[in-house]
Amino acid sequence: MNCKNKCAFITLELLLVIVIASIILISSFKIITNIYQNAKTSQNISISQLDLLSSRIILEKNPNYINNLSFKNNNLYIENSLFLENISNFKIQNKQNFKIISFIYNNIYKIKWVIKI
Repeated sequence: MNCKNKCAFITLELLLVIVIASIILISSFKIITNIYQNAKTSQNISISQLDLLSSRIILEKNPNYINNLSFKNNNLYIENSLFLENISNFKIQNKQNFKIISFIYNNIYKIKWVIKI
């Protein structure tokens, strides 16, 4: 009987170890998946910010490009070369010494640039 009790106890311990290890593995997998998704989202936001910043710098350094901007099929072009993608509500307002360019980028960011001419 003593041997049967030991075997039963060892089996119970083994079952508990398997259950605990499974819970730890599933929790770890969920955490890693969440971290990956957050990193991917952060990467996409950074890429969008970089695209917008570089585009603004190009227009500030070359204000004559503003006159060559064209908006077609939710894309912005400079002399038929793709400049920015996923644009909507594109508008240019002409003021005395500057131009105001406004648009929505990736259906998320409302952008408004004031560029000195």
